[in-house]
Amino acid sequence: MDAGYYPRQVGEKGTLSKNERREHKKTRAVRTGLEGEGSEKNVVPDREALEETILDLRSQLDYASQTIVAKDNDLEQLDKEKEKLQQGYIRSNQRMLQIGGMLWKEGV
Repeated sequence: MDAGYYPRQVGEKGTLSKNERREHKKTRAVRTGLEGEGSEKNVVPDREALEETILDLRSQLDYASQTIVAKDNDLEQLDKEKEKLQQGYIRSNQRMLQIGGMLWKEGV
C-alpha cells in the first residue's frame, strides 16, 4: 500500500474484491522492503511472487496469441465467403442482363 493504493473492502469480513486481490498481488510481487542502514530501505524482489507474476503474464500472452490466431482464421473464412458471394452476385447480374436482352428482343 506504499504507492497510495488503498483497496476497498467487501462484505462484513473485509475481504478484497477480485480486482483488488490482483492489484494487491502485483504490488506484493514487485518488491518487499527491508530495513537498511539508517532510515533508508533496500528493495529486494520476492522471487516466488515474481515467478508467479511471470507465469501469469505468460499465460495471458498465450491466451492473447490464441485469440489472435482464431480471429485471423475467422477473418480469412469471412473473406472467402465474401468473395464467393461477390462472384455469385456478378453471375446473377450477367444472367439478368441476358434475360432482359432476350425479353427485349422478343418485345415483351
